[in-house]
Amino acid sequence: MASIDVFIPCYNYGRFLRQSVDSVRTQGIRELRILIIDDASTDDSLTVARELAQADPRIHVIGHPQNLGHIATYNEGIDWVEADYMLLLSADDLIAPGALRRAIDLMEAHPRMAFVHGRHVEFKEVAGAIIPLRCVRGHYVQLKEAAGPEEGSKAGATVLSGLDFIRQCCADVYNPVGTVTAVVRGRLQKQVGGYRPSLPHSGDFEMWLRLAAHGDVGMVHAVQGYTRIHESNMRHQYISGEHMVRDYRQRLAAFEAFFAEAKGLVPELPALAALARRRLAEEVFWDASRRFEAAGTDSVDELLALALAIDPAIARSPAWAKLRVKRVLGVRLSRFLLSLLERCRQRPPLLVGQKP
Repeated sequence: MASIDVFIPCYNYGRFLRQSVDSVRTQGIRELRILIIDDASTDDSLTVARELAQADPRIHVIGHPQNLGHIATYNEGIDWVEADYMLLLSADDLIAPGALRRAIDLMEAHPRMAFVHGRHVEFKEVAGAIIPLRCVRGHYVQLKEAAGPEEGSKAGATVLSGLDFIRQCCADVYNPVGTVTAVVRGRLQKQVGGYRPSLPHSGDFEMWLRLAAHGDVGMVHAVQGYTRIHESNMRHQYISGEHMVRDYRQRLAAFEAFFAEAKGLVPELPALAALARRRLAEEVFWDASRRFEAAGTDSVDELLALALAIDPAIARSPAWAKLRVKRVLGVRLSRFLLSLLERCRQRPPLLVGQKP
């Protein structure tokens, strides 16, 4: 029977830890080990972890005497892994019911598969109920529909070649994988190595690209995990306001790190690298354009400089020239002139002899 190791890094998430571990223990997997790595928490995380380990022999605990940071903790978990498959689970997140079995079954059926991921729901918890959220330009809004467990056995799956997955990432220039859902073949993870300290925010994105260079990628259509949104999330340091500049820089660094080491492993590498740079520059540019249109000057200059550094060819685009004119005119005057032009376009043509 296939085995899986789940390691759970934890720093001051004692209030979430028990629920996170329970979502793993109740998966119905016989060959299962769980490692909780407490990174010198100042709350009761280590106490909770030891209580959980005392109640279940499958659970092991490592407590750091001093904080090592999340990347070092992730890599310590990878070093510990011995099973056929592995999952890195944040102590504030949850695995969906049946998720590990769906992922393992798919990988057992496809020996060339490097890893499996699936849908995940971002949520907040209110009185024990999961409230689904959606991130809209750095701000989380509550969704109307409920986020209950899905009929995963009927949901099906998609299998992409590693090259197709990499090509998709280069075209979309964002991380399509929820880490809470990513089950990786243990032997391959050992082969490709751990997370890069130079990528504190986008190390997971680079990891999926690196793994895809060695095998296929599976996508389970069911909800495979739940990502908790709260005030202490690390993601808040990157996905809102001026912090988006950091996010773009980290995405660029992830691509550059991957392409630097993927030579000989991935066909059409130069074309893929050019595609990623062009698409990322466009995304940064349109972010700057939206901020200008919103009558804000926050980070516009920095974003435009970054877009130009990523792909200098973007300065030759009509959109770049249009924004440059708008910035010279200013927000109010450019809006007035555009409105006037639009009204002129909508007026019907004059007939011969008709007065204007």
